[in-house]
Amino acid sequence: MSFHFNFSNSSDVSIHDDSTSENAPQPRDQSPHIQNPPVFHTLEDLISTLPQNISYNTLSLAQSWNGNPIRICRRELYDVRMQLMAEDEALGIEDNISTKERSKKEKDALLEFVSGNEDVRAGKYEGGLKSWECSIDLVKWLAQREEGPFSLTSNERLSVLELGCGTSLPTLFLYQIALSIKTNAVSRAFRKFDFHLADYNYSVLRLVTLPNLFLSWILHSHPHLLSFPTGDLDVTESLKGSFLSSLRDMAIDLGFVSGCWGLDMLKLLGCERVGKYDLVLGSETIYEPATMPEFTRVLLGSMSPQGRGIVAAKRIYFGVGGSVSDFVKQVKEYKRGDEIARWEVRTANEADKDSGGVGRVILDVLPRSAEALEVHMGDM
Repeated sequence: MSFHFNFSNSSDVSIHDDSTSENAPQPRDQSPHIQNPPVFHTLEDLISTLPQNISYNTLSLAQSWNGNPIRICRRELYDVRMQLMAEDEALGIEDNISTKERSKKEKDALLEFVSGNEDVRAGKYEGGLKSWECSIDLVKWLAQREEGPFSLTSNERLSVLELGCGTSLPTLFLYQIALSIKTNAVSRAFRKFDFHLADYNYSVLRLVTLPNLFLSWILHSHPHLLSFPTGDLDVTESLKGSFLSSLRDMAIDLGFVSGCWGLDMLKLLGCERVGKYDLVLGSETIYEPATMPEFTRVLLGSMSPQGRGIVAAKRIYFGVGGSVSDFVKQVKEYKRGDEIARWEVRTANEADKDSGGVGRVILDVLPRSAEALEVHMGDM
């Protein structure tokens, strides 16, 4: 089953169109994601998959953070399409770029998407190549936190997990702040940063997630190479080596997970019994009712006892079935073992509520024990 979200496809950022169709897709009876078990990939595993050249554009937001304008460089979608087509011509379907992604069905789904025909193909491709509007809402919300987005933990360590990361805009924003902190002697409060990014498709991780992280590092360490809003970057072996050594020196760890949400992902992340992440992010991750329970399970299961989850979503996804109200209900009814774990869900921000559209929200999810301790975002 494949479908389109009825969003504008005129650019890399989708804008919601509140039109509906009689042929709108129906929710699936069961999730096909059980066919794609989660796998952890280190930065060293993925670095060799970077292309020799990356075409990029720049997302510039009206907000600033700490007096600095917010600029996020992203790989161009047409550049992804060219790489996919070149790989398809150069290699047979069974040749080994990665056995996780080289099935004909996934390749076809990716090419259909970058050609503008589909947003999602169920169980094959889950939309991660494009930057969806709620991910931008989440970046804006994080930037508006006057007290600083990293004040959720002690000065020892900060662990961030983004589920359904795709182009990973929210993580890119926090990662760029981390790069600035680690090179500013006055602000070296955190000794270690962990950024883990999870997407259903391994191909999304290698085609956009890692290239975008690389571009953010280039913007920080070699800004002259990205001096124009759009352009091309030559990815040399020297730059890749400097990228790896620089992150090691700054104690910034990048990790990647491909595959489906669920208990196996929690086990893979070391969160089977207790969560370890200070901040768990998700945007446009609750559109599908069949996968919402497993997303909820990983979101809540991966949060540390004093951590929190931030979820950006549309209030309802017409033609698919997911909604904020269903997600909030699942969070409040979530059980850990035989006990109902008590969670608080707050509406932290509302976007697009006066435009006549569906409306978008930022949800703040935290344990009630944390709420009782009045754990809020304090000063960095």
